Amino acid sequence: MKPLRTVLLLSFLLLMSGLRAQEKNDTPFALTTNFLSWATLAPNLGAEVYMGKKWSVAADGSLGMWGFSHTRMATQTWSVGGEARYWLQTGNYGFRRTHIGVSIRGGEFDSNFFTDGGRRGKALLAGVTAGYRFILRGNWLVDAGLGVGYIHTRYDRYFWNKRFGKYEFQSSRTRNLFGLTDLHVSLVYRISLKNR
Repeated sequence: MKPLRTVLLLSFLLLMSGLRAQEKNDTPFALTTNFLSWATLAPNLGAEVYMGKKWSVAADGSLGMWGFSHTRMATQTWSVGGEARYWLQTGNYGFRRTHIGVSIRGGEFDSNFFTDGGRRGKALLAGVTAGYRFILRGNWLVDAGLGVGYIHTRYDRYFWNKRFGKYEFQSSRTRNLFGLTDLHVSLVYRISLKNR
């Protein structure tokens, strides 16, 4: 699907442009992981690069492949996304407190947690974000935020046919709606290249 490739490319370009700016300005970058993604058994890892005095770009990905049986209670998901952030406060410690931004995310899912069968499809999300960063000890921080915007999904519904022992296609559906596009509580570790 071309839009998913576009999301992957945009996330990569955002991060690479941030790394180039980071090399020039010798500003720090950070490694991140979203606790909420881990809570859904989809491990998550990301990076954030700080550019100039007020901007940063972040990109992350998650992958979840788990299940309880062949026919019921299983899910497979992956997603990647990127975000450009504008920081309202900066100081001696650098980028802190409140940030606003724009984000884009894409991924695929296959889940049969529903009593009427499963759903397999793709999703694209784009929206505006807001967040707040809490400073812990040393280079450790916690970043919490949410985003709202446009959600596009296309998925096929299927069910498990017990008689023939196989999955069968039921119907296709496309949805476009306004809703929650981002929700994160992330652990952040900042790394500075200065004096190295």
